[in-house]
Amino acid sequence: MRRIHAVLALRALGAAVLALGLVFPWGPVAEADPPADPPSAQDAQAARDAVAAGTLDVEQAEAALATLRSELEAAQVRVQVAAADYAEAQQAVEQAEQAVAEARSAAAKAHEGEVAARGSLAEVYRASSRDDGLGSLGVALRADSVTDMVGRSAAERAVQRKVGGALAGYQDARAASESADARWTAAKKELDAAAEQAESAFDTAQAAAADLEARTRAAEVERQALVQRLAELRQTSVRIEREREAARAAAAESAREAAARAELERQQEARDAARAEARAEEAEPAEEPGGSGDGSGSGGSGGGSGSGGGTTSDEPPAAAPVAPPTSGVSAGSAGRGIGAVTWARTKLGAPYLLGAAGPTSYDCSGLTMMSWASQGVDITRTSRSQYLAVGKVGYGALRPGDLIFYGSNPSDPSTIYHVAMYTGGGMMIEATLPGHPLSENPLRLTSAMPYAGRP
Repeated sequence: MRRIHAVLALRALGAAVLALGLVFPWGPVAEADPPADPPSAQDAQAARDAVAAGTLDVEQAEAALATLRSELEAAQVRVQVAAADYAEAQQAVEQAEQAVAEARSAAAKAHEGEVAARGSLAEVYRASSRDDGLGSLGVALRADSVTDMVGRSAAERAVQRKVGGALAGYQDARAASESADARWTAAKKELDAAAEQAESAFDTAQAAAADLEARTRAAEVERQALVQRLAELRQTSVRIEREREAARAAAAESAREAAARAELERQQEARDAARAEARAEEAEPAEEPGGSGDGSGSGGSGGGSGSGGGTTSDEPPAAAPVAPPTSGVSAGSAGRGIGAVTWARTKLGAPYLLGAAGPTSYDCSGLTMMSWASQGVDITRTSRSQYLAVGKVGYGALRPGDLIFYGSNPSDPSTIYHVAMYTGGGMMIEATLPGHPLSENPLRLTSAMPYAGRP
């Protein structure tokens, strides 16, 4: 029995081995790797520190970029100021050139008078030479009669008087023209020097702005790289980080524009209130001496309506609506403003060029001047003179074609450095700086003058 049991046991063991070979044909099962250890507290803290460091890097980069952007904005304003100064200097040079041309034209006319006078004088000399030195006797000898003699003598005296007058007039005209020519030529030299200085100042300001612009672009690239690294550390997308940054920048710009608008409205309300008070004081009737104010001194016929008249006489007169000050001319039609905007939009993308007024390049006042010239309205050449020439309107009444002026000191028109044209819908069109093509941008009120302009 024991042999039978042993045989059966061996057969069972062989079947088991065979079964194991079928189930695991590749041999014995390898031992599984132990599970990885969970992140330690030190690992978690290191990750948090990396995020904090990345956040600090981005904040520092953003602070540096904000400083550069502020410096760039100030530099661009200096470029625009220099451009406005150059435009005025160039206009003065052109006026001096015209004055010199007029003085030289006067000298040329005086020279023509001198030539004519000399011709008349030569004729007198020739007539005198024919008397062979006999003077009045020669005239008498050549005369056919007494009447002829008197006529010849009078004619010669008339010619001599004419020649004398022509020569005297020429001498006066030549002296005046030479003085004017010298004066205006000297002035033109000074103005040319001033224009060269203004152009040099513009070039210097533009070079500084270009350097700041390049540094700003480099800082922006560096900031973007830091933002991307921070996004990876936070396991967020670069898009979300950029949207957050754009939202912060938009909020800051919106707050700045709101503050500027509120300040302009406050100033305008204060001015309107002051003018209304002044008008009310002018309209207030003077108190009659000795009057009792009850109307008893009036005739009997006035008693029937005395109560009504007494009520109204005690009330101050209503102040008339106060309009902003106006000056210059008025186009009188909103259609012309729309036409000016339509014309300006055909120039979108045109390059900025200092002192240019078309047809392919423009500066800020060259664009606004030509836009309104297309509608038959002359608003002068420079931004400062345009502000003085146009009517004034409040920013709450803007319509397409109105002009927005910017100055370093809003109370001083001589500090104006830029002009743009409102196109409607909170937008404006402008030529700003070299390297920035003519474009249509959101309306800005920071550094705007107290009123907009309406040609």
